[in-house]
Amino acid sequence: MKTHEIREPAVLMTEDERMQINANGITARDSVVPINCLSKRELQVAHKIMEGRSNKVIASELFISERTVKFHCANIYKKLNISSRSALIAGCFRTLYHEAVSL
Repeated sequence: MKTHEIREPAVLMTEDERMQINANGITARDSVVPINCLSKRELQVAHKIMEGRSNKVIASELFISERTVKFHCANIYKKLNISSRSALIAGCFRTLYHEAVSL
C-alpha cells in the first residue's frame, strides 16, 4: 500500500496579503492558521478533497466510514476557518499561484 505524503506551505495567507487586508481596514482573521495544525488523517482527507473526490470515494480509499469523512471535513473547516471544499481548494490554489508568480 502506497501512502501519500502531503507537503503544504505553513500558512494559507501570505504576509503581503495579510498586510493588504490590514491596510485596507478589512478585519483579518485573528491569526493565520498553519496547515500543519491538521492531524495526519485530516491532511489525508484534505488531499483527497483537493483531488476532487467525493466523501463516499474518500471513505472507500481511506478505509473509513463516510460519516467519519464528514467529521474530518468539519474539523478541517473549523481549524482553517473556512466553510466549504471550494474555500479549501481556493486557498491551496492561491498559495501555489503565489509561489509560481514569485519564482
